[in-house]
Parts: sequence; C-alpha cells; structure tokens
Amino acid sequence: MTFFAALSPVPDPPLNLTDAAIKLGALIVIYLCFTVAQRLLSRRQMFRVIELQLNLLVLVSLALLLLGPVLDQMHKYVWDAFKAAAVFLGVSIALKLFDLVVFDRLSRWRQKPPMPLVLRHIGRLCLALIALVLIVRGFFPEVNLNVFAVSSLVIGYIVGNATQDTLGNLFAGLALNAERPFQIGDWVTVGGHTGILVDTTWRATRLQTKANDYIVIPNSSIAKESIVNYSRPTRTHATNIQVGVSYDTPPNKARNVILGVLSEAPDVCKEPAPSVYLVSYGDSAVNFTIKFYLEDYARLDPIQSGVMDRLWYAFQREGISIPFPIRDLRHRNAQAEERARHAAGQSAIRQSLSGVELFQSLSAEELERLANAVSVQLYARGESLCRQGEPGDTFYIIREGRVAISVKGPDGQTVTVAHLAGGAFFGELSLLTGEPRSATVTADTDVEVLRVSKQDFASLLQTDADLPGKLAAVLEKRNEGRRTAIAASVVRQTAPEARSALTVRIKQFFGLS
Repeated sequence: MTFFAALSPVPDPPLNLTDAAIKLGALIVIYLCFTVAQRLLSRRQMFRVIELQLNLLVLVSLALLLLGPVLDQMHKYVWDAFKAAAVFLGVSIALKLFDLVVFDRLSRWRQKPPMPLVLRHIGRLCLALIALVLIVRGFFPEVNLNVFAVSSLVIGYIVGNATQDTLGNLFAGLALNAERPFQIGDWVTVGGHTGILVDTTWRATRLQTKANDYIVIPNSSIAKESIVNYSRPTRTHATNIQVGVSYDTPPNKARNVILGVLSEAPDVCKEPAPSVYLVSYGDSAVNFTIKFYLEDYARLDPIQSGVMDRLWYAFQREGISIPFPIRDLRHRNAQAEERARHAAGQSAIRQSLSGVELFQSLSAEELERLANAVSVQLYARGESLCRQGEPGDTFYIIREGRVAISVKGPDGQTVTVAHLAGGAFFGELSLLTGEPRSATVTADTDVEVLRVSKQDFASLLQTDADLPGKLAAVLEKRNEGRRTAIAASVVRQTAPEARSALTVRIKQFFGLS
C-alpha cells in the first residue's frame, strides 16, 4: 500500500481544467505508445497470456499517476476503487504467470502431460475470488460483505437456472478429471469419434482426428458415452486383420507363412507374440484372423497396410492364392491363353538364365530343364531375401527392382557394401556348396527374382559328370576378383588347386561320387 499511499493527492485548490486536459492528453499518448509496444511483445506466449490484464493495469496505473486530483474530487471512493483495481489486476497477472510456468513449462520440461485446463481455470478462479475479498476488505473496511454474499447467492441462483447446460458440462468435466478415464495425449474413441485428446475445458473436450480435424464434444455428452482408451493401461494395442486363402492350402502352411511375415514386419511387437486363428470355412476361402500388437496407435493404418503388403508378396512366393468370388461370363479359350502365357514366361526365364555366366556352360537341353524348374518370386520393399550366417542352398537372379547387400562386421555394425539391380545375381556358393550366406540381401524396391534351388540343379549334375568341374571354374573366376590379399608368409593356393577343391565340395554337397 506504500506505493499507492505515496500517490494519494494532497488537497489542492480547485482543479485547473487546462492542466487536467494536458494530463489527459499525456495519458492517451503514453497509453497508445504502450499498445504499440504490446503488439510487439505479444509475439511471445508469456505476454499473450496476460495481454488483457496487463493492458488494463497500465491504463489504471496511468490514471492514478496523471489524473489523481481529478479522481479524488469525483468521489471519495473513486481513488480507492482505482487502487483496488490495480492491485487485483496485478494479482491476476501473477496467477496467470504462475499457471503458465508451473503447468505448461514445467510439465513440458518433465515430459509429463499438462494438467487439464478446467482444473487450472477453477483453481485460478478460486484464488482470484479470495484475493478479491481480501482487497475489498482492505480498501473498503466499511463494506458489509454479508450483504455481498447474499447478493451473490441470489445472482448465482438466477445465473444457474439460465445456464443449466453450461453448469452440466462444467461438473461433467470435473467428474471426468476426478475419475481420469483419459489424459491429454491419449488416443480415445468417444461417441463414435476417434482421436488424440488435446484438452478439456469448462464446456467441452477436444479431440484431434487422424485427418488433423478438431472434434469438440460437450463434457455432459462424454459422461453419458462409453469411452475406449487405446493408450491405457499401456500403449501396447492389439489389432486384428482378416485374410482368406484357398482350400488347396494346408492351414498350417498358411499359418507359418503369416507368422514368418509378422516376425519381420517393422513396428509389430515381438511381445506379446502375434497369433493366427482359423475362424471359418467360407464359400470360397479358408478364413483366418491375424492378431498382433503395436505400440504407436497413431500409425495403426500404415502398420496394418505394411503387414498386408508383405502378406501378398509372401503368399505369391509360396504359391498361396487369395480367392475371391467371381463370375466370369466372357467366352474364351482358357487353355490356349494359359499355354501362350506359360510359353512367354518360359522364354523370358531362359533368356535370364542364359545371361548368367554360371549357366553359360549348360547345353540348350539342360538350360530348358532348368528353366522349367526355377520359380519366380516377388519381394516387397524392406523384406530380406537372405540373411548373413543362415544356411542356404538357393541362387537368385534379379529380374526387376534393386537390392542392397549388407555385411555385419566384427564390431557388430551393419554396413551396406553394394546395390544390385536387374540382371545381377547372388547366392551361387550357397547353391553349389551349401555355404552359409556371407551377406544379408534386402529389397530396396519391390523385387522380382528367379529362384534356383539345390533340387532344381541336382538332376543336371546327375546326368553330366563334367558339369561340377565347369561350375567350379566359373566360381573360381568370380572369386578371383574378390579374393583378399593374404600375408606373404602364407603360400597362396593356385587356381587349379582352388578349382579342384571347389569341384570336390560341389560333388559332396550334391552327393556325387
């Protein structure tokens, strides 16, 4: 009170109107300058929060400083009323700044969800009312607060009847915050709307949907609806996908393929483990329900889409069809079309095989037999065709797409060493000798490959005794360019000796004498 006591005007002779006009003009000029400065300061959140109260406080303070004599001569309570207003505005600014620092800045620093707005507003209002009562009693001790309380009750009754819906939303909001069925940042479904909880105010709760739209739901409506919280009790959420396979596919084969896809799919939790259930025999398919868990509900749609993409490619590679009911009324020669399509496919496969150095020593008949045995497989982007250290007996020729070759070093770090595109091939040592994979091959894009297995190659070796030696010569030629220089003290194996060793290993792997 000392500051305002110093501002108390000393009784003066009758007020000079010219002097009063000058002071009023000075007040207006200073206030306008402040409003311009406030526009610049309002770019910061702290000044935006207290913008109105600060504006009023400056205006009242200027009136006390420049128009004190005028206010004192108007009425004996006007001067005290302006001082009380200045104190109350200062308290309001302090409460808002405290709310901002403690519940916004501190919560963000501690990485915890902020307290709901409705509780913060109610707490700030209660403290402001207490401050108002103390200020009134301090500046106007002769005022009867009992009359003020009775008047407040009467006014509150009238306002309460006129705003039943608003009060209903308020108390519903308080009940929701007391029970805490959700917190800010949770993904929930309320009244058929799904979104992330943004905040809860006096009247309503706001959700932000996956389409980045705001949905404002009255608190009283939420109190009457069932609430599904996808972030509680944990953020691990289960989801289901339905898929059907043809009746020609054994259920266990389909189940194993599906579980293999889920084990490699990104963003699918390993614990709890995924599960696959056969749920029904449909008109044209055996129907499965796939259940797996994820931790980021916001990415539910892309994660499900990624799993279903990989399922399609895996089913194609394993010869599992996804049937659908269809009536084809077109008249066509299906057998002729199938023969033409098969012939075109075999011609393309022979062309791809003939371009591989490893198979250039094969006769036309052997190449035809191999082309009839190999399979065409599709891999989705991100899938692994083979992994370093795993046993292998297959060889791949890239027809379309691109793959990345990566190697894990002694320090455990995985390094990408090369990229292969259409026409390239890999896995020849695993095909011919059964050696473990020396690198991991991952699809950079959707990839179509020809897959040659040990079984596909075995019949050729059985009928051509010279073929292992020819293949060993080609392998040695390819290895020569990749062989690492060894120490001078070690006697380097000659190419014929290496070729002989490779020939023996090929014969042993295929069980040839």
